[in-house]
Amino acid sequence: MGLMLFSLFAIHPVSAADYTPKDIPLNSDEATARFKADLQWYLKYGHFVISNGPYMLVMYSPENLYLKLEKYTGPRKIFTDTLPKDGHSDIIEYQGVQNPENVILQIAKGEYDMGMFSFPAGKYQGLGEDVLANLDLYKSASSYNELTFNTYHDPDKDAPLVTVGDKVYFNPFAIREVRFAMNWLVSRDYIVQNIYQGSGAPMLGCIRPSHPADKYFEPVYKALGLSGAGNEEIALKIIGNAMQEAAQQVAKYGHTLEKKEGTWYFDGEPVTVKFIIRIEDERHEIGLYVADLLEKKVGFKVDRLEWDRQKAGQVVFAKPPSNYEWNIYTGGWGTSGIPSVWIDDYTAWFYAAWYGYVPGAVDPKHINTVTVEDALKYLGDGDVDAGLAKIGAEYYKSGDSLGPMLKWTEEELTFLLTYFTTAGAKGTPYIHDDLIPDEPIKITTKEQYWDLQKISMLIGILESERIFMIETWEFYPANKQRVVKITPEASTGIGQRWSVMTAETPDKHLKIAQFASTGAMFMSAFNEVGGLSDVYSVRVWNLIRDYGATTNFDGIVTPYRCKWELERGHFTVPDDAVIYNQTQGWIAANAGKEAVVKVKVTCDFGEWHNGVKGNIDDLKYYIAFLYTWAYQDGPDDPYYDSSLGGTAGSLSNILGWQWTDDGYVVYGTYEHPLADDMTAGFYVFYPHHPWELYWAMGELVANAKEYGIDKTYSFSSGAEGVLWLDLLTKEHVDDLAKVMLKISGLTWDDITKTTTTQPPTTTTTTGGETTTTTETPGGGGNTTTYVVVGLVIIIIAAAAWYFTKKK
Repeated sequence: MGLMLFSLFAIHPVSAADYTPKDIPLNSDEATARFKADLQWYLKYGHFVISNGPYMLVMYSPENLYLKLEKYTGPRKIFTDTLPKDGHSDIIEYQGVQNPENVILQIAKGEYDMGMFSFPAGKYQGLGEDVLANLDLYKSASSYNELTFNTYHDPDKDAPLVTVGDKVYFNPFAIREVRFAMNWLVSRDYIVQNIYQGSGAPMLGCIRPSHPADKYFEPVYKALGLSGAGNEEIALKIIGNAMQEAAQQVAKYGHTLEKKEGTWYFDGEPVTVKFIIRIEDERHEIGLYVADLLEKKVGFKVDRLEWDRQKAGQVVFAKPPSNYEWNIYTGGWGTSGIPSVWIDDYTAWFYAAWYGYVPGAVDPKHINTVTVEDALKYLGDGDVDAGLAKIGAEYYKSGDSLGPMLKWTEEELTFLLTYFTTAGAKGTPYIHDDLIPDEPIKITTKEQYWDLQKISMLIGILESERIFMIETWEFYPANKQRVVKITPEASTGIGQRWSVMTAETPDKHLKIAQFASTGAMFMSAFNEVGGLSDVYSVRVWNLIRDYGATTNFDGIVTPYRCKWELERGHFTVPDDAVIYNQTQGWIAANAGKEAVVKVKVTCDFGEWHNGVKGNIDDLKYYIAFLYTWAYQDGPDDPYYDSSLGGTAGSLSNILGWQWTDDGYVVYGTYEHPLADDMTAGFYVFYPHHPWELYWAMGELVANAKEYGIDKTYSFSSGAEGVLWLDLLTKEHVDDLAKVMLKISGLTWDDITKTTTTQPPTTTTTTGGETTTTTETPGGGGNTTTYVVVGLVIIIIAAAAWYFTKKK
């Protein structure tokens, strides 16, 4: 399962008023030297995307929708021979395009080598044989789309009402039955045949039809009566009944809800649905189709907000749903990596507030109310046992066998499915502590695993905070003459790291066209803590960073920059095995306790892209950073961000770390009962930035004003008055540089002095002279200004060039 940076937390109450993290040597000589190298990088390239993967980001021009990666040639060691270590291309250029349909012709002409976008087969059919003769098309079944609903209502009212300022609104999608009915109102078959021209398949839950796990959920869909065709009559009946009940609820608060001449009215005004419809792909047509159904069949007025991804993302994912700026969003998802054969946290991600995006990473999130008992009784006409029989349960044959789980919601159930134990669940937001027994419940067999997965899917569909539409079968284009060899993957096509790395061109120069909305290459902020949430930025990031462990082409977790030795059994946590506490530092809090897993992890740290040698401190202080920001150590703890998702849950399963020169021995309570690779992968932590960069970002977010910066930053939120920290945005990186200078005590004169750790300078030769470009304090490179200094330098030793990367 690995480390998940998305949304679960516990509060660790402390009496200390000083929240400053302990045992972090930010003022050490080594940290100062590292800050100097980071700041020199910033002057050269104008950003702080410093990582350790096969490619370096050497140019980023957002105004031109352009990005350039260069191959990094510094030391990197990997521990597998089944995945590539280095990319074939020396240079990879990404050009954002506004109309990818027209760019297909440019790819066919060789102006671009490949497109990092895919289309249904029908898009290519009218291009002509001369165009198609120059293209190779690579199938992908990794993308899918859905409708996400804003389910918020005033928490102090038992009615679907939303108060914003002095205005009270009626939110029909705060009604569970209305959301659930959308599964029948929409015909997925219509979308497949009329919008995608047959290039897709209906998707009834959060598991794609082409995923090997899909077969396990067919009994759930059948028991619910779901099909691709939909059933308008059933939908309208469910909605009508739910709206009549809502009319009685709102009346208690002095409001009216009634249907007149086919239209619903709230307090005399039409019930209006604000529908954010993405315009860049077929989701535009899907949105318009659904909007028509809501107006013509249901009787809601629809405000069609036809927006690009940048504008939509800033509202749906970065602002509180309680702002009530939207009701429905045409969501789309894509797999940027190779899918695992196990689906432990899928339903947690799509349906649970403790972990996933429901609807986004910003509170308040959706509140799950349907219990296991409710769901099974719904299927079994009031009989839990009958409900179990309908989903084909093999392990749980009766309601009695479920015990306390009958009262669980999607929150508690998905925690168990994600971690295979309820140990550590208490204290997690959105999880009801009183429903978690003192003796942990564990998953031990595959029959138990799949029974609970099916129940979780059932609850997710009944809640319907999002309903899935279709899995798309699309094709990525590549120029046949330019891309002479590439390794596609069966599910994702060429839309992931390994394919881009293996793409061979005659001149080792790869030109990629990537879809971009107006003025933005990406939808989310470029920071790995609470950003990088869109498929476009993740693809690029996955070329820049390296993995400790990753999923192989066979769906098995494999070593990459780290390897491991896994032991299962019963182990006593030793006295020198520590965890990190923000207010106390490294402490042996769990010495003497029993662990069920012991894993020795050995990593290669190589060098960072700025030439600084990596070491165990990068790993140790990265893990301390995760502990610090995943747990809230008091109500006013500034070192806390709820975007870190499952990190607190992951860390709660770790009883102690013993540090070695090249890794650690870890003792834990999590074990995947069915797969050693998943168990080991859970315990592999690997940093993607130098440790001091994580902590400088943390200081900017937690204490900006202490550094003379009168702004408010967040790792995860772009709400009004808050800046979503982006390592590519000039204003943000300039402020981050100020933090580094103040922490380190360095001056710009110190930074611009030549040292052995200085990043490589750019040299050009003209008329027999070699000139060097250096930078002025203020953030050089790409988004800032290079200043050419007329100095002739004799190159005695080859300046180390370490560059290049992704989505």
